[in-house]
Amino acid sequence: MTAISLRGRSPLRVLFLRPPRHYWPIINEDDNFLLPLAYPTLAAYVRARMEDVQVEILDCCAQRVGWKSLATELLVRRPDVVAIGEKVVYAHEAIRAFRLAREVLPGVVTIGGGHIFSTLPEWSLTEGSDLDWIVRFEGEEGLRELLESLRGDLDPATIAGIAYRDGSAIATTAPRIPIADLDTLPIPAYDLAKLDLYSPFGQLWPRAVTIQRGRGCIDECSFCSWWVQEGRHSEVAGRLVPSKLYRSKSVERVVEEVELLYEKYGARYLFWVDATWNLDDRWLDAFCTEIIRREYKLGWWAFFRTDRVVEQDRKGVLEKMVRAGLRHVLVGVERAETDDVQALDKSGYGYERTREAFLLLERKYPEVFRQGTFLTGMRDDDERSIKRLLGYAHECHLDFAAFHTLTPFPGTPLWEQVQREGWLEEVDFSKFDMFFPVMPTRHLSRDEIARLTTWCQKNFVQRKPLRYLKGLLSRHPIRRRLHWWFLLSIGRILVRDLWQSLGGAKKFGGFASVNALWKPVWYDG
Repeated sequence: MTAISLRGRSPLRVLFLRPPRHYWPIINEDDNFLLPLAYPTLAAYVRARMEDVQVEILDCCAQRVGWKSLATELLVRRPDVVAIGEKVVYAHEAIRAFRLAREVLPGVVTIGGGHIFSTLPEWSLTEGSDLDWIVRFEGEEGLRELLESLRGDLDPATIAGIAYRDGSAIATTAPRIPIADLDTLPIPAYDLAKLDLYSPFGQLWPRAVTIQRGRGCIDECSFCSWWVQEGRHSEVAGRLVPSKLYRSKSVERVVEEVELLYEKYGARYLFWVDATWNLDDRWLDAFCTEIIRREYKLGWWAFFRTDRVVEQDRKGVLEKMVRAGLRHVLVGVERAETDDVQALDKSGYGYERTREAFLLLERKYPEVFRQGTFLTGMRDDDERSIKRLLGYAHECHLDFAAFHTLTPFPGTPLWEQVQREGWLEEVDFSKFDMFFPVMPTRHLSRDEIARLTTWCQKNFVQRKPLRYLKGLLSRHPIRRRLHWWFLLSIGRILVRDLWQSLGGAKKFGGFASVNALWKPVWYDG
């Protein structure tokens, strides 16, 4: 176990930290760095359930704090605990931040959370030699118990859902049972989050605030890490096996959070960080009725299921959602062929059903921006099957289609399959960005997958310029702004790439540069 003790620390100072990182160039930097909702959520829980504790949040991305400045921030704040939760693609940044924290503050305790550390505790504690503890999956109660144990007499081995070093071995405790009633959680500590820093010049999500209605999902898509992180976990034959679990806050509780954000913090755009938003028609009807009654002028962004759209329109629920603020939907379409969708364990989706849902949105709710994602690089993909995705995107009459390479994230069923079959050719997690192929298909190399994926993205606008022009001239302000933003962003990327290539800094990548992460100017400073 870690030799660092927190006994006698008063108050106990806990710092939730998002380290500096690169960002997606096609999206405004302000839109890239939305509020990481897990931090104010965990901060609120620790503050409410523990005595004599001082909690802070430092988001280097929102505050433009580079690596040199981060060292100074740590010295000034002098936390007893640094806690970081990260995605797979940014795991190396979190490990670097733990190392920096230990260099600057040798007596600090470091705690990791989030998807990558939860699903790969052995790898995480081996690669991150300065990482002391991991709180796995849902973090509220596990983090509280761990902090109490570190400053008291509780044996860490009795705490469910954590991982740590025990001598030369890596110890993991039994999985924790997820919280059943999300209404028992305190409202996220938005007062610690400095909301005015987020998306001040955002175009996709102007001054957006992240908010969550529920946790988990009703599906178990083989490639998706979301339901794995927020679901239920059981030990089977020495292995941790995830299963789907969906939980929702009550209408009254969510309205309370919206009221706080709207009335106190001036939020006018909500970014719902739910794996799927449009579940439970009665809940949606009651929520939207209350938002409309209050006459809140809101815009929403949400993940949508297409298998509910037509019925919700028939019931009048969809119309209420749009009246209450729905302005941007993102649907994981993934594939056109039913066999491919079934192979991904994605239920309720199909070619005709998805197309019907998008056409309905276009016809009846033109103020709603329609975005879909598609997956390339499935095991049997060839050039023809990937290029068919572009035709499907156009048949759905999308405003914008995003094409991503199928990526086996740790902990997912796809990851387990890829490990068994030996398909993985890239093990650097910083490349797991859903644009850089990490495995081939039966018929295509990784380079060929990348080329075809870029071809789909580039030709989405080129094949139907008049349709895109119509979006640029839309009478609905959010749809019009989004079309202009995507067009200008792509142009900006291409000009930057050309300029750098002319200066000898890099080879001209053309449209492929859209998918390459950019380093912010403040990153090193």
